[in-house]
Amino acid sequence: MIGIRDSFYSAFMNSSRISEKLFDTFSEAYSVYVRTILEGNNIAKDLPELENVVRSRIRDVFDSRFREEGFVSTLSSTVASYSELAKITAFGQAYQDFSNFWARWNNNFIEPIRDTLFRTPSQKVCQLGKYSLFHYKRITSTSVTSDSDKTTTTTTNLTPILIVYAFINRHYILDLVPEVSVVRNLLKQGFDIFATDWGTPSAYDKDLTIGHFVNSYMDKSVDLIRETTKSDKVSLFGYCWGGDLVLIYAALHPEKVKNVITVATPGDFSLDNTLLSVWTKSTKVDNLLDAFGNAPSTFLNVAFALRNPIENIHKYPHFFEQPHSLESTLEFLATETWLYDSPPVIGEIYREFVKYCYQQNLFIKNQMRVDANVVDLRTITAPFLNVVAQKDDLVALASSNALNDVVGSKDKSIIEFPSGHVGLIMSQHAHKEVWPRVGNWLKDRP
Repeated sequence: MIGIRDSFYSAFMNSSRISEKLFDTFSEAYSVYVRTILEGNNIAKDLPELENVVRSRIRDVFDSRFREEGFVSTLSSTVASYSELAKITAFGQAYQDFSNFWARWNNNFIEPIRDTLFRTPSQKVCQLGKYSLFHYKRITSTSVTSDSDKTTTTTTNLTPILIVYAFINRHYILDLVPEVSVVRNLLKQGFDIFATDWGTPSAYDKDLTIGHFVNSYMDKSVDLIRETTKSDKVSLFGYCWGGDLVLIYAALHPEKVKNVITVATPGDFSLDNTLLSVWTKSTKVDNLLDAFGNAPSTFLNVAFALRNPIENIHKYPHFFEQPHSLESTLEFLATETWLYDSPPVIGEIYREFVKYCYQQNLFIKNQMRVDANVVDLRTITAPFLNVVAQKDDLVALASSNALNDVVGSKDKSIIEFPSGHVGLIMSQHAHKEVWPRVGNWLKDRP
């Protein structure tokens, strides 16, 4: 009983502290808003320009205050105290029991709809636990080669591509809607595309490791692709944390890898100073996972929303205040759905990523161990292409760029694009400029 009382008291006190800091931050942001409006005639010529100034100044307030050591430590303590309370009161166990039901419902009923609606036609060719491997139907008609130019293509003997996604979001971001689908873009360029789908994990999956996914699920998928396509090697394509997974695989299984492409992938976590990275580095991950088994999706979604609260509130009225085409509206709504359609992250995998990468920075130091094997990026010999977003607020540009200094490939390239993390995937401009260049890079290394 004393333990429950102490846990309630700790959670209450930390809630009070974090609420006070949030109130102070919002109050300061409001003061900046009022001062900027009053100074409007001196700093802006019209309302759109004034709005941009206001948003920029408010964004700076939140970014600055949310980085302060006092805020970060209080936020970390609040999460830890509530995790301890959830463990003692058995709420965490209740969450795990519910997550088992939710995982079954999601994987059996929601996933088939999610994988079909607006998606490029594909078929499931392998399933291992919650994990699935999809093979997209090939397109051999026309493809975009540069800007808006179109040329006829035929089926080629290009090395098949395996797309590997991050655990933290759903796999369909690269095939969100047909108009801005990276998968469809590459298919039109003549590539044979396979993709991973991690599914929705349950509490039964909480002990699975990075090594299990890389050396079992990914390795079996690569072997299946090699067998069905009669290709000796497979090109790997990883988005965000998925890029770290393909680098780990390429370092441990170099004989099976033809090319490696990473997109918006963190490398040197000591250089990753985005808000989510700063908070993650201070996370007491053991407390969280001891209570909930896996990292809850609600925890992740709140963190995403908190890093830029005013922008999250502003974007909806800002978007709908002007008329948009049906395609543009569907893209916006689909992106928003994806952003908050986060699955739980498997507990042990989340623990490994947080501790080994964010907190100890072992990945870029070539000291990270996966199944007792050291992941040495210097041993990667396959041609390497690093695609990065210059305005990425989820993965710092310097962190991604550092990969090119460490990966051992002699053939290394980098594409920098002036967009954010999701814009690199979703913007029309990226689909005209970036992805044809990626396709041409792969065709030069067939």
